[in-house]
Amino acid sequence: MNVETAKKFEDLLSGPIDPAPYDYAMLFKADGFFARQRSKNRFKLLKGIDAKLRQILRPDERVFFMTPGTTVSVGEHFFVGWVAHLLNLRALVFTTDRVLLLAISSRHRAERLVSQIPYTAIASVASTWSGVCRVKLLNKQTLDFQQVPKADRKFLADFLAGIVKGTNAPFERVQGLEHLCPHCYTMVPAHPPACPACRGGFKQPNKAALLSFIFPGVGDWYLGHRWRAVMQLAGATFLWLGFVIFPLLALLDPEYERPPVSFWATNAVILLVAHTLDAVMTRHFALKGHHPHGPAPAAGAVPLPLRT
Repeated sequence: MNVETAKKFEDLLSGPIDPAPYDYAMLFKADGFFARQRSKNRFKLLKGIDAKLRQILRPDERVFFMTPGTTVSVGEHFFVGWVAHLLNLRALVFTTDRVLLLAISSRHRAERLVSQIPYTAIASVASTWSGVCRVKLLNKQTLDFQQVPKADRKFLADFLAGIVKGTNAPFERVQGLEHLCPHCYTMVPAHPPACPACRGGFKQPNKAALLSFIFPGVGDWYLGHRWRAVMQLAGATFLWLGFVIFPLLALLDPEYERPPVSFWATNAVILLVAHTLDAVMTRHFALKGHHPHGPAPAAGAVPLPLRT
């Protein structure tokens, strides 16, 4: 029996089980109210990310717990709305020595972006009264994960308490949220055009921003955010129709009173602001990880020289 063949989470707790990097007893721990439902949800999440997760895990690395969560800042919520929750949806996977953050869809299927937080980078983990799982890092960064069940938040705070105290790195080695190559899953700092280890290509945040500035939605399409891109393209099309195309077509009517210059200036400012905001938000979400560009690199690809 394994994750792929199991029909329910109980199948992984008894009987002959294939070797796996998962601590099923802890993963499906039946404590507290609604424990069975939470285990069902974790089983669904595990089924959705198992294949990808096995590629990411290091030899002898084990998974103790996982839960879905999303991080949305005030600015993201104001400018992007509910879409930001979906773009930021992650599976939080707690392993032997790090927290893996896998981008997932609303159906809890693995997407392309992968990041990690080494336990050595965590200062504290707490469950807040506002329903947030708050992870504070030694580099002063704070990650607020929303939509994490209350019981899971409490369990994680207790689970990580001893680990955090025992593994905090000295200040000069402070780490933070690290993005992994979507091809070979090694940590790649900054946003280079390709992975130094496997030469797999990355889509560039500045290019995505430029495309969205030229016409809103194009940059999101380039990044692979297709459904958001369609929304942005539709909205931008209506703006251009209302502020440019229809007024220009009206000029063909000789009886139409020509609008003043201020009319065109106002419309131009509105379009410029719309294009700029979309470019800024596109770049913001592009910086959330390394988006794969092109096919996966061939096995045995020569590593690129690391920049010093």
